Amino acid sequence: MAVNYCTAADVANFLQVADFSGSTTPTTTDVESFINMSEQRVDEITDHAWHSSRAGTATTERGRIQLVNTNSVSYRGRLQLRHYPFLTLSTGSGDALSIWDGSKYTEYIANKTAGTLTDPLSGDYWTDTERGVVYFKSWPILYNSTAPSGIDAYVTYRYATTAAPDDIKQATIYFTASIIAANDDLNLMQEGADSMDNRTKAEVWENHAMKILKDGRRWTRAVPIARAIGGFGAR
Repeated sequence: MAVNYCTAADVANFLQVADFSGSTTPTTTDVESFINMSEQRVDEITDHAWHSSRAGTATTERGRIQLVNTNSVSYRGRLQLRHYPFLTLSTGSGDALSIWDGSKYTEYIANKTAGTLTDPLSGDYWTDTERGVVYFKSWPILYNSTAPSGIDAYVTYRYATTAAPDDIKQATIYFTASIIAANDDLNLMQEGADSMDNRTKAEVWENHAMKILKDGRRWTRAVPIARAIGGFGAR
């Protein structure tokens, strides 16, 4: 079973028990299933995917293009995506970048040339995948707000951090350990872990996981940047 944010061995080390195997209770397969549950929970809490193997997909996300002043006749454009980092936009992957051109939506990935961050003006658009921004070389001001729907762009893309950071790994271990400790057969782990109250170890570990995700600012990740540059979504 594929696990991405931590391993069964990581959980065993945290619990200070012998490595899980096919003959232990729980088995390695059981623990990996618990890890998958915990990974899903982390993804849902943070609204993100923390490994490329667990990449999420944003489908036809509505986008607002911010005009950027230039010395040319046209403006340049900047579009903030909700989820980031995101994976490189590419053909054959289901990605789509549909931009209003004044009369219709044009599919940029298939019909336009992509530049790069180091050589941006070599293409019609380029991306900053780490910060979740798509830039446009030319965005005539007459295009702005002329779409019948009032929506500048519809974007379908895949998002994920390449590999799980240490705090995500730690939170996943805590969530997985709390699932194991909640099992009645492991009554030694049910004992209170805090002399100040009657919380079980399972409850304490779950609280630790939630605190990590909150204190690490892993919640509502896109909101600060979106506000700073004009927001995402339709006007």
